[in-house]
Amino acid sequence: MQISLEVIKHFFPNLPDAIFAKLQYFCELVHEKNKVLNLISRKDMDRIVEAHLLPSLAIFKQNPFPADRTVLDIGTGGGFPGLPLAIVTPNTHFTLVDSVGKKIRAVEEFAGALELKNVTCINDRVENLRKKYHFITGRAIANPDDFSSLAKPHLKPHGTIFYLTGGEIVPPKNTTIIDLFTLFDHLCCETKKLLITAMPKL
Repeated sequence: MQISLEVIKHFFPNLPDAIFAKLQYFCELVHEKNKVLNLISRKDMDRIVEAHLLPSLAIFKQNPFPADRTVLDIGTGGGFPGLPLAIVTPNTHFTLVDSVGKKIRAVEEFAGALELKNVTCINDRVENLRKKYHFITGRAIANPDDFSSLAKPHLKPHGTIFYLTGGEIVPPKNTTIIDLFTLFDHLCCETKKLLITAMPKL
């Protein structure tokens, strides 16, 4: 299936053509795999770019990750937001973790097909990880407070949590709420939010 990235090109006109090509290929891989494995909602099969790719890239638009930093993507599912962020920031290392083996194996397959050298995939519960990271990302896998509690033990000092969610929420302490519609004036972003929780300096 040929997937159009016109909406991504509109909001990110300065990305190199090679990055656009990888983003498009990633969406095509997810679309094909989703026919046999439920990585994203079936109703979003033809809306991968608007419903999944664009919100994932909100993190990049709001706060591009510096080179040589580490990012943990908790509950990566079909690879969102971890893989799109890894594609657009190739000098940052991403660890994608999910407790569902068939999902993380699919994501590892995607990373291999995309030749992403900055991605490590782990099939485990995040509670079992021992390493700490500069940044942590996640997307609609728990209420914000629960996600924050899950993420904080794996965050380096002065690290930051980026969490994508929707609807009415009560943000954790020290959290900034970004309405995605202020970043992307697109109907798909009307109810979506990016929560940015910065760990205070001691």
